[in-house]
Amino acid sequence: MIQRAQRAILLLLFAALLARFGGIFLTESLGFNPFAGGQVDGHADRAEEIANNFGQVESDIRWTSTAGSERWAPFLAIFWLLPGPSQLYAQISIAFVGTVSIYNVFIITRHYHSNQAGLLAAIPLAFFPTYIFMHSVLQREAAILFLLTTAFILIFLPVRYIRTPINYVLGAGCVFLAGHLRLETLPVYIVIIGVVVLTAIISSKIISRTTKFQVGVVMSGVGLATIYLIVAQFISNISEVVDYFANLRARRARGRATYLPEAIPSSFLELIAFSWIGAIYFLFAPFPWHFETTLDIGGLVESIIGIAYALFAVLGVFVLKKRTLLGTLALVSLVILFSVLFGFGTANYGTAVRHRQTVFWAIFILGAIGFSSKVQFKT
Repeated sequence: MIQRAQRAILLLLFAALLARFGGIFLTESLGFNPFAGGQVDGHADRAEEIANNFGQVESDIRWTSTAGSERWAPFLAIFWLLPGPSQLYAQISIAFVGTVSIYNVFIITRHYHSNQAGLLAAIPLAFFPTYIFMHSVLQREAAILFLLTTAFILIFLPVRYIRTPINYVLGAGCVFLAGHLRLETLPVYIVIIGVVVLTAIISSKIISRTTKFQVGVVMSGVGLATIYLIVAQFISNISEVVDYFANLRARRARGRATYLPEAIPSSFLELIAFSWIGAIYFLFAPFPWHFETTLDIGGLVESIIGIAYALFAVLGVFVLKKRTLLGTLALVSLVILFSVLFGFGTANYGTAVRHRQTVFWAIFILGAIGFSSKVQFKT
């Protein structure tokens, strides 16, 4: 059984890598990739510019910029320092990084449940067309997916040759780097880490009850003070926050892939009321009523399968929390906070399918565990 599962995952990873190489061929030779052009060209141009200015006294890298290219392109610039087809080198590397992420998801799910669950969690990541095409261009989602899944392994799974607390430091570093690549997500990661740490302290069997209470009171006080400051700042700038998301949705509500273009919140209450609707559309669009051309079939099939995984993920939460309460809390928090945050500002499913790749791996893990807890295939 173990040898068969090992062969299965190796074949799966090999097929996934070949699929991504095929995506690179379609992108570069035939120009067929819905995620190519535009932002991708900007990343490539900026990476080449940084590489050309490499070694100068005054650095051309602007790490503190909020622009995505300024945070992603310095990593891509490494390939423009090499002779030959620099962009192809970068695309191949991203394909490998995306494939390793698939293996990470398999390892996590297998550790907490079974080989079957691991394979079920890895299959969508390997063969969904949107993942294949995204891992074939110079987008940062494959890197973020790799960093988040690696961080989960380092923090929650026993890792050979890496001792505590080095694994926690490395895991936190991966999370920080993922937040660096997409700056607006960094507060979400900080909240998740804070919730997990506080829960770990409260549920610890090593720390005495008195110490737990004292630490809990201190951290709760610090947390409440922080939340108070954030909320106070938020309330004082509430109109600017609403305007920001309204303008963001208005800018993105264009093109054939647009959904809910009329849903532009004009008040804080409307923004809150829209949060759960925006989260659902962000996670699962396109829906059947968005189907217009044969090109929509792939996205529609992915959406239906994603909904099935999400339904089983509810069961997976209760199964997984028996093995790891903290890991379950991290995955659930990731899904909820990310879907609400990106649901506010996403208005077309082209953007949604790109951004949700860095969060849907958690649903695949939970869904695969939930399904495998009820259905076992004969091997």
